[in-house]
Amino acid sequence: MALSGGRDSVALLHAARAAAAEWGVGARVVALHVHHGLQADADDWDRFCAALCAQWQVGYFVRRVSVQPEVGEGVEAAARRARYAALAAMCADSGARLLLFAHHQDDQVETVLLRLFRGAGVAGMAGMPGLRPLDERSGVTLLRPWLDVARAEIEAYCAANALQWVDDPSNADERYARNALRAHLPALVAAFPALSANVVQAAAHFAQAGALIDELAAASLAALARPGRDADTLAELDLAGLRALPVAHADAVLRFWLRDLGVRAPSTARLAAMREQLVAHAGGEPAIAHEGLVLRRFRDRVLACTPPPIAAPAPVMLDWRGEARIVVPGWRGELHFFRDDTFGVPEAALRQPLRLAARSGGERIVLRPGGPARALKQACQEAGIPAWRRAWLPLLWSGDTLVLAAGLGMHRRWPDAPAAPRWRVEWHPRPPAVAMPPH
Repeated sequence: MALSGGRDSVALLHAARAAAAEWGVGARVVALHVHHGLQADADDWDRFCAALCAQWQVGYFVRRVSVQPEVGEGVEAAARRARYAALAAMCADSGARLLLFAHHQDDQVETVLLRLFRGAGVAGMAGMPGLRPLDERSGVTLLRPWLDVARAEIEAYCAANALQWVDDPSNADERYARNALRAHLPALVAAFPALSANVVQAAAHFAQAGALIDELAAASLAALARPGRDADTLAELDLAGLRALPVAHADAVLRFWLRDLGVRAPSTARLAAMREQLVAHAGGEPAIAHEGLVLRRFRDRVLACTPPPIAAPAPVMLDWRGEARIVVPGWRGELHFFRDDTFGVPEAALRQPLRLAARSGGERIVLRPGGPARALKQACQEAGIPAWRRAWLPLLWSGDTLVLAAGLGMHRRWPDAPAAPRWRVEWHPRPPAVAMPPH
């Protein structure tokens, strides 16, 4: 379970430890502490948690993180992102499959009200889920068992069991939105005694509405989505089908599609910009960066792509000695060689020093035996290769003679070559892994 050292997490660790003792063999509790380094007392909190776990004979794991806000991201959001990544790593280290958080009913009320004040949509207004996957890959389930428990009940539990904890002084700093709201809640509850129960009930209604919207979006997405057609495209959406939907329906499909790809759904403003650039307009080939992906429009499709390299890799010299493949890490791919005495590249050409390099412009290629020489730009257009991919699809050269254009195929004119042996050459790209942020 996640242990900050504060009152709520200490109480939950105490309760979880007692429950595990009742369950008997097979139940094991470990504490996971994230050291953010944002407070002067962070080392003291680590020592407190370590000592408490030693006293209670609970396994203790700690991980230090560096909080580096990204562009447009606040410190709180950056700390949350780093915290979830650290917790996922410690779950893997400890073998934990269930991650407990000590969020309670008062936390839920604060979360829903804050999101209301910030103009959240239906999904945001549903508040924190009691149960969900931690991320798309770890197989860990996040559980908040105390979402229906009031803060006062936890305080009473701590008093009854004489528990000790550490206080985070930043919890009293009203420069943070949650602390400012918390300071005003007593007056609101005094004026509206049923506020907490009603806010929690409203969140449940929003969660139900969100589930229905997701069902509608999933049904539409099933008819519009398909896997990517090339190594750097993760998935595609049918553009005509997306345009045929009402705006709100299309927005729901886009949100659901992005979540299905393992990234956070965009804000309302960002989603509107995506719709405007990717769906509404017809010209150009827009590219929108979002959570480690690049969303593009190409012809009749909306594409979710891996980010391209900042610049094309440097040329690579190769020496082929008859092997079946040559891996070229710098170009994120590999060359494959197959014996093909009918239409292949003469072996004499492949025995020369080979060079793998980017296009420089003006290259021409013959793509079928007896066919005309074509400009690479024209051939790429006819083959449906988007402009953004062409700069880093390599060309394979034997001296000054083009052997292969990745994405198009081999050069097919070798007038002075002997009949055999010949070889078919193929380029197989290897897409980079995409790191998805936690939800």
